[in-house]
Amino acid sequence: MLLKQFQNFIAQKQLFKSTDKLLLAVSGGIDSMVLLHLCLKAAFNFSVVHVNFKLRGKASDADEALVMTTCKTNQIECYAKSFDTLEYANNNKLSTQMAARNLRYQFFEALISEHHFSYLVTAHHADDNVETFFINLLRSSGIKGLTGIPLQNRNIIRPLLFAKRNEIEKYATENKIEFNNDSSNLKDDYLRNHLRHHAIPALHAAMPNANKQIIQSIQHLQSESNVLDELHSKAFEALVSTHAHGFSINKKALQNYTHAETMLFIYLKKQGFTISQVNDMLTQTKEESGRVFNAEKHSILVNRNELILSEIKQKTEQSVIIIENANQLIEEPIQLSMQLLPIKEVDYKKAKANEAYFDAEKITFPLRLRKWQTGDSMQPLGMKNKKKVSDILIDNKVDLLTKANTYVLCNNQNEIIWLIRQSVSETSKINESCKKILYISLQTK
Repeated sequence: MLLKQFQNFIAQKQLFKSTDKLLLAVSGGIDSMVLLHLCLKAAFNFSVVHVNFKLRGKASDADEALVMTTCKTNQIECYAKSFDTLEYANNNKLSTQMAARNLRYQFFEALISEHHFSYLVTAHHADDNVETFFINLLRSSGIKGLTGIPLQNRNIIRPLLFAKRNEIEKYATENKIEFNNDSSNLKDDYLRNHLRHHAIPALHAAMPNANKQIIQSIQHLQSESNVLDELHSKAFEALVSTHAHGFSINKKALQNYTHAETMLFIYLKKQGFTISQVNDMLTQTKEESGRVFNAEKHSILVNRNELILSEIKQKTEQSVIIIENANQLIEEPIQLSMQLLPIKEVDYKKAKANEAYFDAEKITFPLRLRKWQTGDSMQPLGMKNKKKVSDILIDNKVDLLTKANTYVLCNNQNEIIWLIRQSVSETSKINESCKKILYISLQTK
């Protein structure tokens, strides 16, 4: 019986507990309506979410009405929302499928966050998994793609992956479950539908147990993929280190591996980088260092023998932070703390890169904290003349990413007294007549 298999599968795989708060994605089609019925019979703690994409006119509205009525009859909390999917697709230059997916998951994530659901539950089943296997195979997918639909992906759970389509249809008939057929599933416009209607039935005709064999192959691939992930993670532990603005990958050590490109792609594809970008990263020579590769939310800077991975932050207008006195603690955009100390309590000659010591009598508040700008100059400690900040950074071999995130501290005359982590100013240095020191330290977040 499907209900018993459903309960056993959830328990065996430890997908969720009976006390977890679930959000069921229900379209009104046979798969999701059976899922709803199974969760109801199993007495799970769940609510339902339905999205009306307004793509099939009255049929879309009929799906919404069916889900709403079923939930009302069974006293199930239901969240329903309609979208103008075509308008969203046009405005964002997306395919209809991708637009619908974005709208759906944005709505789901908002509900999960607002109402504290433990998991989102979808009705994908074994036949969906087989179709996904072939779709990814035809798209030249790697081993990850051939592992099919994951049973769990973060907070998304698919507890029907064990069930075949004919088992779901039989259960719906036996329990007189009402559902609507999506007419778009009958068309061959999409690759999935074409495989479902033509290729896979032809395969079954030649080999009746094809689905069973493919599902077993998917399970083997999943196991092998997990082993490879573990080996890959251990290999990368020796290649990756923390950088001031993200993570640094030892490019020189990486290239000692036979399949360096594949290893790097496995690591970076989660951040949205493509295989062609990865190939270009590895072919950059030392002389060509400085090139930046961008994904949607991350960037890679090729810096001599390393690749620096950083998160791309939203661009904001250049801001200046005003520091009124030595008691003020600065937390954004960087953390600075300040103290006024008697000179006898300080060993200022052993200053670290994140520390600066000044003669307090030579510092006039308010101070100004900002990012360095083209044209900035200062008189570095020990020098008789001013020097461009850009030249100081070049001489100190500061990489492009660190350079872009370098700040300066200026006095009330807008003169730079500290190029942070690089140099303090000669004009504010401590001399023999100094009695009190202004100590400033940069805190790492």
